[in-house]
Amino acid sequence: MAMPFYHEDESAAERRPDVAVAGSIAVELDWVLHAAWRPSFRRDHATLGRIYEETPRLAEQVRALWGPLETTDCGGSMELAILAHHGGLLFTLEAEELLGRLEDLCATAPVDLRLASETEDDRAAVRNRLARLRSSAETRRAYVEAVRDVWSAIRPDWVHNGLRSVEAAVAARREIQHRGAPWQEIAHSTHTPGGHLLEDLVGSLPPEGIVAVVPAYFAHLGSLADLPGMVLIGVRAEGSGAEARARTEILARRLKTISDPTRLAMVEVLRSAPSTVTELATLFGLAQPTVSNHVKVLRDAGLVANSTEGGRRVLVLQRDALDALLDGLQGMVAPSRQTDPTRRADGA
Repeated sequence: MAMPFYHEDESAAERRPDVAVAGSIAVELDWVLHAAWRPSFRRDHATLGRIYEETPRLAEQVRALWGPLETTDCGGSMELAILAHHGGLLFTLEAEELLGRLEDLCATAPVDLRLASETEDDRAAVRNRLARLRSSAETRRAYVEAVRDVWSAIRPDWVHNGLRSVEAAVAARREIQHRGAPWQEIAHSTHTPGGHLLEDLVGSLPPEGIVAVVPAYFAHLGSLADLPGMVLIGVRAEGSGAEARARTEILARRLKTISDPTRLAMVEVLRSAPSTVTELATLFGLAQPTVSNHVKVLRDAGLVANSTEGGRRVLVLQRDALDALLDGLQGMVAPSRQTDPTRRADGA
């Protein structure tokens, strides 16, 4: 609960954790399952209110899954995110990919999780749910059937509205991330959960741990989950006006930069290999000062940077910035493009 990572040489006390920004169909479905218990969630989201009103059997089906020892204080649902994380599917937006493996994931569900984000009672309830999913084939079948029915109910609204909303929100936060902002700024929202608990959980992450910021279309306010090697921060997909303006300003500046055919051609050349200003001038038949001016515009937009290669000062395409541009544009105008949130800037 995709994204370049940024690394800096820092002491352990000052280490900035890696941040993953991505959508998650598991988190979306957890919110919808949670809404079966919470009328306020159904009032907050028109789609959830409609599907549970039109199919009251669906809410009964979800609530019937768990007994008294498996019911959290708030009626919350987080086991699907845990199972998806367990199976390496937390960052997928493809429901069928998750549903196709869900029964097997339930059969191997982890039962010894720390879950430090939860109260003692809720921690016990979640562990009991996972233990029953692991031990009972009947419970697994009922759970998978309920999740499939929930997915069928929300799928039209997700396809037409939710996916686009999530991808736009992910693109906005990746732009904030690309500017080198700390995780607190990347994860910030009107209802960022956790307070001191959130800071403590992030501070307790191992060196390879991840802060996962997951915008969700069906989110009520915000959520926080302590998962193995990860702190998951759920936020509403709808961005603030300032966030949307920042996104469009950055996109507009970069689009304007590459709208010039010469600069766009330079990006294409640099995509193949680094080049010097002199080499670009020769290739394009332009005066070196003219090329230098084009390069300055590309550099100011964050699309190219200076580097040294074999004693030469060369220009290198900033592929993470180009990815951010493509992600941002795709998220605003068409759904379905989500790159791997665990991809690092160094290609690892």
